[in-house]
Amino acid sequence: MGIRVGVDIGGTFTDFIIADETGALHVYKTPSTPKAPERAIVTGLEELAAEGGQTVQEYLAGVDLFIHGTTIATNTVIQRNGPRTAAIHTKGFRDILFLRDGFKPDRYDLHMPPPDDFVPRYLRAGIDERVLYTGDVERPLDEDMVRETLRGFREEGVEAIAVSLLWSMVNPAHEERVEALIREELPDVYVATSAQILPAIREYARSCATVLSAYVGPVLGRYLTKVAGYLRDNGYRYDLLIMQITGGSASGAEIEKRPVLAIGSGPAAGPPAGLVVGETQGERNLMVIDMGGTSFEVSTITDGAFTMSRDMEIEGVPLGVAAVDMQSVGAGGGSIAWIDDGGMLRVGPRSAGADPGPACYGQGGTEPTVTDANVILGYLNPGFFLGGRMPLDRALAEQAMERVATPLGLDVTEAAAAVYRIVNTNMVGAMRAVSVMRGVDPREYTVIVGGGAGGTHAAKIAEELGMRKVICPQVAGGLCAYGMLVADVRHTHLTTHPTSTATLDIDRVNEILAGMERDAAAQLAAQGFTPEQITLTRFADAKYPYQINELMIPLPSGEITAEAVELIATTFHDDHERLYTYCVREMPVDVNAWRVTATGRLPDLPASTKAAGGSGGGEAVKETRDVYFPELGHRVETPVYDGEALAAGTRIEGPAIAELPTTTLVVAPDHALSVSETGSFTIDISQTVGAGSPAGRGEEAVTQV
Repeated sequence: MGIRVGVDIGGTFTDFIIADETGALHVYKTPSTPKAPERAIVTGLEELAAEGGQTVQEYLAGVDLFIHGTTIATNTVIQRNGPRTAAIHTKGFRDILFLRDGFKPDRYDLHMPPPDDFVPRYLRAGIDERVLYTGDVERPLDEDMVRETLRGFREEGVEAIAVSLLWSMVNPAHEERVEALIREELPDVYVATSAQILPAIREYARSCATVLSAYVGPVLGRYLTKVAGYLRDNGYRYDLLIMQITGGSASGAEIEKRPVLAIGSGPAAGPPAGLVVGETQGERNLMVIDMGGTSFEVSTITDGAFTMSRDMEIEGVPLGVAAVDMQSVGAGGGSIAWIDDGGMLRVGPRSAGADPGPACYGQGGTEPTVTDANVILGYLNPGFFLGGRMPLDRALAEQAMERVATPLGLDVTEAAAAVYRIVNTNMVGAMRAVSVMRGVDPREYTVIVGGGAGGTHAAKIAEELGMRKVICPQVAGGLCAYGMLVADVRHTHLTTHPTSTATLDIDRVNEILAGMERDAAAQLAAQGFTPEQITLTRFADAKYPYQINELMIPLPSGEITAEAVELIATTFHDDHERLYTYCVREMPVDVNAWRVTATGRLPDLPASTKAAGGSGGGEAVKETRDVYFPELGHRVETPVYDGEALAAGTRIEGPAIAELPTTTLVVAPDHALSVSETGSFTIDISQTVGAGSPAGRGEEAVTQV
């Protein structure tokens, strides 16, 4: 395979990971361009081509794989700047988006306002039709009513329509006819149907996934057309692949059919990257963190598998699809420090982003940020940011920090240390949410570091949770972009067929699974994967009778037999007992849906940009500088190492700083840094008295600030 390129657009920087024909990696960053995100891709490719003395056309002609993680869908939802969207439901169910699933996010808050719907009520229509759960049509579709509704939508200037009718996942005929009528009456309007987006039980989640797809579909489609067109016009010969929230990539055409899968596109590549890094170090229980310029994402990998969830939400709206389970908070290098009405110092979630960026960027930013604090504390080298391509201004950082230091009666160093501790506490909270709050002991896990700012904070937040090891790969500065190149191409097919292990029609289930497997394998074969590169795995959505929610359990391979049905029930009972401490083994198990996930294996890649350097610790010292460590309460003359020059097997006792072109590792006084044979860096954390509790010491950090 020729050159492979992974591109992850973040709020502050756009990350590129380039793997050449030998598999050698190159990490590159360029500032994001929020007003025209595709411009950062063009700029990055031009700069990368120029590095090799090529034109963009010559460079892209040698690229065999281009995978992109885009924030377009996520930002459209968060910023509420999507098209005017309407929804069509079965008559009597037009308020499903308002009534939700019957629960409030905080059911005990009597003053919680109603949800801010993506589709206002006057653009939600109920049409006369009814399909039963068996798939039988009880009431035919009233096509005249549909046409009248569409004429009203035309007058309102509707640009996208979501169609979600009852039991369409069993019999989609009415939805298909409504779509055909829309294309007749409103040919320029984007249409999303629930039978195509999420053919699963749960009317509210299915409707939300469909509405989100309709809301982001036109914006995402225009963006993908621009990017794919630019690549094609400049010599790229293959399909553009897009990272999905499922943890695998798919073609742009597939994403345009199910746009909801592009929400959370970039961060979803973090767990696959962490899994590969962990495997190289013999670690299978991992907590993958990614701290960029705008946000902080964390996910867990247990026993070599990253966690999937069907309860993921964005802006309080469920995605509905099975997604990589991640927790995200507004804690990045660009997170702004501010003082609230009570006089307390806060950090984030508002970010300086790429424009104007932190004050130290010298681009007009005046508010203090985490990056400014790290410059003041001595963690970041103003002359080596992005390998020296983007110098930072410490004086501007100090000037901005005065805005919070003076009201608090602190000097700028004390204020910077407070910002550092508070943002760490915010990130510890996110890590607790995916571990302690779910009964997982983080002390049994190892942290995998990602993001340009990750190495500066990772060891201290791991220490708060009682964790003892942090692994920072050389590709940490572009971990999600790297994850796109190692995350396999993945398609999930779903069929709703409610049944029970007590009454299961074995022939019908085998027919359903075989049909999905044929379609899934053909889909990957059309994308160039050989049978040897294709893996098919099967799952079922199972629950006890009268339970509300299902568990997604693996199914045995081969034909389903009576013995396999017993195994399905046993697997569900075991999983239920593991998660909830009890099971009822004498009870039959309901199965609502059947899934097939088709995976196309991509070639393996290392997690290092080069082999570990050839110098021992002392020989790799670049300089020394005064660095402030909060645990000491003062500045210390600290050696600064060239991370790329450190030899495998080198061990450095803290305090120390190790600099890489796209990230910086801070080694605290009681920590130690070592270099593996693969070039990854490990920080060993010596847990002292008072640390080591899975609850962490975040509360202590707040009271001391």
